[in-house]
Parts: sequence; C-alpha cells; structure tokens
Amino acid sequence: MPRYGDAESVMWFDVEPFCMFHLINCFEEGDEVVVQGLRSADSVIPGPRLNKQEILPERSELKKDGKAMKQGINEKLFSRLFEWRLNLKTKTVSGEYLTGTECSLEFPMINNHYTGVRHSYGYAQIVDSLTRSASSSEKVLPKYGGFAKLCLEERENTETSAEDLIKMEIHRLSEDEFCSGASFVPRVGGSHEDDGWIISFVHNERTNTSQVHIIDTQKFEGAPVAKITLPQRVPYGFHGTFVHNNIHGHVNTRSEKKLDNLKFIY
Repeated sequence: MPRYGDAESVMWFDVEPFCMFHLINCFEEGDEVVVQGLRSADSVIPGPRLNKQEILPERSELKKDGKAMKQGINEKLFSRLFEWRLNLKTKTVSGEYLTGTECSLEFPMINNHYTGVRHSYGYAQIVDSLTRSASSSEKVLPKYGGFAKLCLEERENTETSAEDLIKMEIHRLSEDEFCSGASFVPRVGGSHEDDGWIISFVHNERTNTSQVHIIDTQKFEGAPVAKITLPQRVPYGFHGTFVHNNIHGHVNTRSEKKLDNLKFIY
C-alpha cells in the first residue's frame, strides 16, 4: 500500500507458504519493495501440522566427559535469511535465500537508524537446540549459543554452493552458555553503520550465573569488550531495547562515559 494510500490502493503478492516470526528490514529500491526476514518451512509453535515430539528433542544424553550432546535442528524449523522483492510496476515477486544451512537464525536486529532504508549489516542469535537436563524428561524450546553478523553487501562466492550467499561473521559463546535479549546499540557519533555493540544477557547453565556481554560489532569474532556478572538469574526470553536519552530532541552536553547516555527499556 502506498504511504498515503487507501484500501483501494492495496497490492497483494502471492508467495510460497512459509513461517516467519521476525522481519529484519524493509525498504524501497527503484520500482521494488525489498522485504528481508528469517524464513522457515513451519512454525516452532505446536499445531495441526507439528506436535511437540517433532519440534523438541528428547532427553539429552551425556558424553563421557559429562557434557550434554547437542541435538540437531528439525529441517522444517531451520530458519534462514530470505529476501523478497515486490515489483510494484510488474506486480511480480522474486526472492532468494541469503544465508546457508550452517546456522539457524532468529531474533534479528539492525542499527535502528537504518530502519526503512537500505542497510549493509544485520545481526541475529544462532539457534543451538539443547535439552535442559539429562536427569529430566522436561523438554525445552531451542536455545541460542552465539551471534551472527550478516554482511549484506558482501558475498561468499563459494564454488560449492549454487546460491549467492552473503558473508557471515560468527561470535560463539562458551560451552554451556546461552544468550537472549540481544540488542544493537550504536556508538554515539559513530561514523559507520556497524559502529556499535551487541549487548545481550548470557546464562551459564553449568555455573548457574547470568552476565551481560558487550561485543564490539567491528571486532565481532573477538572476545567481548566487557562481561558484567549479575546478582540474579535472568530468564531466557527476557528482552528490551536501548534508547538514547535525547530521543525527544534534548541534547545532553554533560561529559559522559560510553553507554552512559543510553537507557534500557523493558
């Protein structure tokens, strides 16, 4: 629908059925509207087509070293970055996968200054499906063992793949660590789109401690620039966002440390 359109100006585009929980971004490019999101064949929420046994792994088995074995991700639920192009002139739609099958991705984010316009980078949590305990039959939803940086303007150009996939950088968490609630926080006065940090809650299931990890997105595969141990457990799924304190137009002229002029909203 055009920005100032009405019900009569709505255009519909038919696409192959799929499931998508989260968009990354949408923007206009010439006669096309570009839609980017994380696409899977089916939903992780149990329903008529899938039951819990198909979605969730059975009880974990332990290796000889006492560590839990990782469970594979159901192919129906594997989520990859997909791009649709809706041509407003020809009323046709085309699309392609931008990421491969090495990582299943969810909970994407971008530099919010680029919402609605063409952008070069995105970030997402990497699915790492694991049962809660080897001594319990309780089943859990997939958990997230790291982060991916999506370099949308760079292609892998691998000879082994027929798909034209984008470059990805990976930040892996340590064994038994899982993340949730990640946000991208742009550096105030930063000169590049990816100048900022990923800030996320991280829980270590072996030590039962929660931390905040701060990752420099321009040194994405390196160690976090800071880890802040929290006095309480942060449950999986807790999330929020960061907003600058001059969001209403007020410019703070006080000398402040990095990140001090950002507020966490939940």
